[in-house]
Amino acid sequence: MAETPGSAKWGGLDRRVYTALPLFVVVVFLVLYAPLWALAAVVALAAALAMWEYLRLALPGPWRTDAVVGLVLAAALPLSVLGGGGALAAALGLALVLGTLASLLTGGGDIDAALGRGRRAAWGVIYTGGLLACLVMIAALPGGRRWFLFEVVAVAAADVGAYFVGRFLGRHKLAPRLSPGKTIEGGAGGLATGALAGALFAWWFLADINPAAGACLGTVLAALSVGGDLLESSLKRAAGAKDSGAILPGHGGVLDRIDGHLAAAPALLLARLLWWA
Repeated sequence: MAETPGSAKWGGLDRRVYTALPLFVVVVFLVLYAPLWALAAVVALAAALAMWEYLRLALPGPWRTDAVVGLVLAAALPLSVLGGGGALAAALGLALVLGTLASLLTGGGDIDAALGRGRRAAWGVIYTGGLLACLVMIAALPGGRRWFLFEVVAVAAADVGAYFVGRFLGRHKLAPRLSPGKTIEGGAGGLATGALAGALFAWWFLADINPAAGACLGTVLAALSVGGDLLESSLKRAAGAKDSGAILPGHGGVLDRIDGHLAAAPALLLARLLWWA
């Protein structure tokens, strides 16, 4: 079939929408109604899938003990939140020790190579499981389920705004060496939609902050989500990969879908604890 005008520009949009909408509905349902342990289990599954994709990028080749240990630890961190913040801190420290130790024990005598693998594996555990655990911590706070949704909505709105504004108006590259497809105009559009989503969500659903504060926080989360996207893009570029995986049609892998949330979640948790405790 011949392409219609603009079909190349919008190629794959239908797959993105058909994947994103049901996923968004499921996430909203889980955040609002799932018991905390079930929500933590879902986040742990997402962390495990993201870690698996990260390992394929950062530690390619046959799987070794350190990769398996890293995968288990990444899934364990969100679950450790069920024991409180102290349990998460202990789990993070244990993950760092075990991840590095596993690489040393399987390094074949090459200490430098083993330490290099250990650092990559341990960093991946914190990057995936540790940062996603912040979402579980947010959900565990008083009124935290709505704050969890605030993060989801703000980052999703920023992603949508950046996509459409970038497609329509994008001319100037934002970071061509890291992600050639991203533009300054798209980034600005993402900040604007993140701010708008934050203001509207605060107005309708958050009694403890006003729309102006919601807009400011939404802008910050949107900006951080762009940074998270660029960080993951740098990992893919170093590995020579276009996507982290192929589990989500139109989006790539789980890591491709949650990269913005990985950067935004700890920022929201920090803001929630410092200013709206």
